[in-house]
Amino acid sequence: MSSERRIYKRISEKVQLAYRVIQSGSGSAQYVPNDRGEGESQDLSEGGLLFRTKEPMPLGTRLELELRFPDVKYVLYPKAKVVRLEEFSDGAYYEVGLEFNQIFEADKNLLLEHIARLEV
Repeated sequence: MSSERRIYKRISEKVQLAYRVIQSGSGSAQYVPNDRGEGESQDLSEGGLLFRTKEPMPLGTRLELELRFPDVKYVLYPKAKVVRLEEFSDGAYYEVGLEFNQIFEADKNLLLEHIARLEV
């Protein structure tokens, strides 16, 4: 039996992103995120993404994102919640798992089309 819990298929893709903290999480008091930051996605799905950043943030932190795709002219602006945080190389960088919790329908459709193109 697999322990895989994902609902959506993930694709491996590097997407530059910028974020703004709209509500800090209550996960760990040792991490107080900056108001704004940047990162690069490691993978992406209809339901969320995993990105790499130098800035740790507590679980439950809510972010407003700007996703810029390298080969297309649109920018997506979903809101997301931090559901995973993993530290690497003694704090040199972190991988942050996000779950989209608010995304415009048109943005969701563009994201699905983009994922479908890359799955082929």
